Amino acid sequence: MILNGSSRPHAFTASLVQSFTSGAESQGHEVTVIELRKLNIHACLGCLQGGKNTVKPCIQSDDMDIIYDTYRKSDVIVFATPLFFWSYSGLLKNAMDRLWALAECHPDELHGNHKSGALLVAAGGSHPEPLLTHFDYLMTRLDWTNIGKVVLTHTDNMDMKHIAHNAAAFQLGASIR
Repeated sequence: MILNGSSRPHAFTASLVQSFTSGAESQGHEVTVIELRKLNIHACLGCLQGGKNTVKPCIQSDDMDIIYDTYRKSDVIVFATPLFFWSYSGLLKNAMDRLWALAECHPDELHGNHKSGALLVAAGGSHPEPLLTHFDYLMTRLDWTNIGKVVLTHTDNMDMKHIAHNAAAFQLGASIR
């Protein structure tokens, strides 16, 4: 499952997602890309009332149910985002925050569970370190296998009309076992 947190459908984050998907599919994996910009996902309320209904773990009713369903079927969760203020986009952060309802299920469906995670980042500049550090910490705290990160830097200086295939993202997708 790839959570694409970009607001732009044909930009650098999308190119990373396409390259990663091609790599994963080249090894026979099925990939579901969720375009968060197309979904209605409310911000987390921080109510700690999730998990009471395991079919619908969050008390809010919105498109997050699509993500919960796909998450449960997925072995690898990929977070794809443009770099916003040295962090995840708001679209992606909202979805990530709402995943917490899965931790409130009995048993906990968020931590461990043989999941793996990857990060794809398109950065206009050259300073993604805070996001990369957070992602590594997130993988540790979730007890997921960190399969890697791909960062495309200096996208502000690139031609968005001619975005090249990203070999590193392809290789990361192809490396999934």
